[in-house]
Amino acid sequence: MQSPSGKPLPRRAANDTPPGQPRPHATYWLLAMVAAMALATAATLWWTLRQTHVLAQPHQQNDLWYVSSVHNELARVSLLARKVRAREASTQDLQERLEVLLGTLDTSGRGPRVSTQLREALPEAAQDLDSLRPLVERWSTQLAPLATQNGNGNGKAAAITADIVRQSDTLLDRLRKVVATVHLFSAQEASQARQQLSQRFLLLSAVLGGLLLGTALLIAKLVRDTRLVRAASQQLVQANRQLEVRVASRTRKIEEGRALLSFILDTSPSDVVLAEVESGRVHFINRRLTERLGLKAAPETLFLPELLHDPETRERFTQALDRYGQVDAMEALIGEHDPCWSSLSARLIEVEGQLAHLLWGFDISAHKALEGQLRELATRDALSGLLNRRAFLERSTALFDHCRRHGQPCAVLMIDIDHFKRINDRHGHQMGDVAIRTCAEAIGHALRDADLLGRLGGEEFAVLLPHATADSAMVVAERIRSGMAQMNIVSPQGQPLSFTISIGVAEMAAHHAGIEPLLVDADQALYRAKATGRNKVLAYEVAIGQS
Repeated sequence: MQSPSGKPLPRRAANDTPPGQPRPHATYWLLAMVAAMALATAATLWWTLRQTHVLAQPHQQNDLWYVSSVHNELARVSLLARKVRAREASTQDLQERLEVLLGTLDTSGRGPRVSTQLREALPEAAQDLDSLRPLVERWSTQLAPLATQNGNGNGKAAAITADIVRQSDTLLDRLRKVVATVHLFSAQEASQARQQLSQRFLLLSAVLGGLLLGTALLIAKLVRDTRLVRAASQQLVQANRQLEVRVASRTRKIEEGRALLSFILDTSPSDVVLAEVESGRVHFINRRLTERLGLKAAPETLFLPELLHDPETRERFTQALDRYGQVDAMEALIGEHDPCWSSLSARLIEVEGQLAHLLWGFDISAHKALEGQLRELATRDALSGLLNRRAFLERSTALFDHCRRHGQPCAVLMIDIDHFKRINDRHGHQMGDVAIRTCAEAIGHALRDADLLGRLGGEEFAVLLPHATADSAMVVAERIRSGMAQMNIVSPQGQPLSFTISIGVAEMAAHHAGIEPLLVDADQALYRAKATGRNKVLAYEVAIGQS
C-alpha cells in the first residue's frame, strides 16, 4: 500500500493496535489478574476462618481453668481442715469438700484436664497435678468412716486433719507457682495466636485490596474500551465521509504545488535539471540552464557529465557522485561552445522507481573573473606590471626543478639600473618610476614567451631562462643591455634622459640546490659588473676570475 506521496507505508505487525483503539491483550491480562486475586482471596479467607475456628474452641483455656480450680478447691480444703481442727466445722464437711476436690481432679469421660501441649511444655507442673489425686483419694478414704461418727475430736480425725493442713500448705505454694506458670504459658500462646491471626488478616486485607484494585482497573479498562470503540466508530463514519473530499483536496494541492515549484525553479537565477541516470530522460530543466547551454528548447534527454566542459573535472564529478551520491559546490566550466563558470551541486535520488541526477548550480563567471584579477594583483608588481618577488620565486622554483629533473640547462639574469639614485635626485621619483617601467618594457621585448621576468625590488630585475646555457644567456643579456643603452626618454621638464643597466649571468650547476643559490651567484656577477664600470654584462665564472 502506498501513501498519497507515493511512498510505501510501513507494514503493521499482527499484534499492533491503532492509536485510540482498545487493546484486547490488556483486557485479558486484567481478567487473569482478577481471577488470580479472587483465588488468592478465597484461599486466604479459608485459612483465616480455619484458624479463627480453632481459637474459638471452648477448651482453649482448659489448662488455666483446671489448674486454677484445683488450686481454689485445695485452698478451701486447707481452710476447712483448719476449721475442723479448731472445731469450727465438722469432719463431714471436710469429707464433702474432699469429694469436690476429687471431682475437680476427675478425668473420666469429661474432657481433658491437662492438655498434651501443657505436659510437653511444663512437665513439672503436670507432674505436681498428677501427684495430687492419690493424696486426696487417701485423705478421702481415711475420713469416710469417721465422717459418719458424731465425735469429731477423736484422735484419728485430728491426725488426718493435721496431715491435710501440713501438706496442703506445701501443695498450695507449688500450685500457686503452677498457676502462674500456666497463666504465663497461656498468655504467650494467646499472644502468638493473636499475632498469627493479625498477620493472616493483614494478608487477607492485602489480597482483598489487590482484588479490589484489579477489579477497579478492569472496570476502568472496560469503560475506556467502550468509549474508545464508540469514538472509533464515530471517527470511522466521519473519516469515510471526508475521505473523498481529502483525496480531491490533496490531489489539487499536489498539482498546485508542482505548478508553483516549476514556476519558482523556472524563474530561479540558478541552473536546475533533473534527469535519469541510465536513459538521460529529462524530468525538468529550467529556462535559465536551457539558455546557458545555447538550446532553443528543453532537451528530452541529457546526461549530467556531458554538461562539464573539462574532461578531468567531468571525471571527478562522476566519481564523487557514484561514490558518495552527492556533489557539493564543485566549480566547473559548463557548456560546449561558450563555456562559463558555475558552482555545481548534485544529488543521486530516486524518481518514479528510477535513479536520477538532480543538479543545481550558480553562475560564478563574475566571481572567477574577480578572483583572477585579485590573483593578478597579488602576484604582479603595481609599478612595472611584472611578477613581484614572491611570485617570481615561486614560479622560477618550479621551472628550476623542471629543468633539473629533465637534465635541461637553466640560466638566470640579474639586472640593475645604473645610477638610479641619481635619476631620482635630479628628476624626481616620478621620473624614476618612468625609468623602471621603461626598463621593464625593454627587457620584456627581448625575452621569449617561455622566459620568466620579475621585479625583485627597487631598480633590480631578475630573468629566468629555461633551457638556456651561460653562452646563450650572455647573448640575451647583451641584447637587453644594448637595447636599453639606445633608448631615450623625456623628463617632465622636456629634457632627454638616457640610462644604462648592468647584468649578471649565472648558469645552473650541480652545487645549486635551488633557485636562490643561483640568484646569489648571478647577483655576485652583477655586483662585479657594477664595480668594474657598469653598463656591461658579466657571467658568474668571469666575475669570480676578475675578483
